[in-house]
Amino acid sequence: MDIFKEDAQCQLNEKLNETRIKFLSLWENYNPAGFKQRYKESLKITEGKCLEIYEEEKQMCEKIQLTKKVVAEQNAFLEQTRLNIQNLDTNFENIERQKQEVLEKIKKLKEGFLTKQELISTQKQENKAKLKELNMSAEIFKKRMGLEIRKVQGEQLQFIFKCISHKNPEQPFTFLLKFNEEGNYEVTSCEPPLECMALLQEKLKETNNFSAFLANVRKAFTTLV
Repeated sequence: MDIFKEDAQCQLNEKLNETRIKFLSLWENYNPAGFKQRYKESLKITEGKCLEIYEEEKQMCEKIQLTKKVVAEQNAFLEQTRLNIQNLDTNFENIERQKQEVLEKIKKLKEGFLTKQELISTQKQENKAKLKELNMSAEIFKKRMGLEIRKVQGEQLQFIFKCISHKNPEQPFTFLLKFNEEGNYEVTSCEPPLECMALLQEKLKETNNFSAFLANVRKAFTTLV
């Protein structure tokens, strides 16, 4: 047992001796001025790195703020674009509705125009038939009653009766006749005036007998004489 204790004590003494030698060696090599210099340099390097990190963080914050601003502007632009598209859709719908209304109006106008054309064509045919009858009646009256028919300005016909006055057979008794918009005969003037002319026109409109109308007009002129 004593031998073991002596070995342990020797080993401990050796360890303590080695530690003392190392400590003395470190103490001999210790240089306070160099240590401070290295500390300052290390501190300066650390400070530089901190400043770099600070600048990087600052630039990063600025970039983040700029990015937020750009994103906000883009969001505002997108919202305005959405509203514009919505307005365009509304305007397009209004234009389409107006287009349909215009097309409907054009369709109705075309239909009305075609109907009016048909009416005009029919009226022209009727007027031709009336004019033919009028010319036939005029020929008869020209031979028998001294009637002369002239076409005057404004698409009117002038009827000139003679041989009414025994004292002056060449004295003219006249009236102007035209077709109105309804396709009826209309007397626009009469010389000398006949009070019964309106009644004679109404009867002509009812009967459409132009020969009888001319006979009645001549009879009314004869009555004046």
